[in-house]
Amino acid sequence: MNLMTVNVPIADPGGDDKQLFIFRAPESYGGCRLVQAEAVNKAATAGGTTFTYCLHKYSNAGTPAVNGTITDVLGGTASYWADGVPKEFTIDTDYSFLDAGEWLVLDYQEVSTGSPTLSHVNLVFEMGK
Repeated sequence: MNLMTVNVPIADPGGDDKQLFIFRAPESYGGCRLVQAEAVNKAATAGGTTFTYCLHKYSNAGTPAVNGTITDVLGGTASYWADGVPKEFTIDTDYSFLDAGEWLVLDYQEVSTGSPTLSHVNLVFEMGK
């Protein structure tokens, strides 16, 4: 198995409803499969002020469009962020394969202007079909 790990620091995107393009599936391998993903924030959130993350698959078109939702939503008021405690995404295996050229996109949503602090998303991919 040919695995690759990507760790992405997430700064405050400066607003709500942002789609952060994280990773483009490699052409040379014919794509890749997301096999594990987690996120951590270095500050606790509470009191209705927080944020959420979700991973989506976007097309490789000139103007990329959503091709599927890969994971559940992390964070929000139902599951606040604890200082330095990782949260693991649940991956939908029906959408976890990214064809060559497709994008992995982090969907970011603010709840009452919450924002990340020294946040990271850690991703593990299996390369190839």
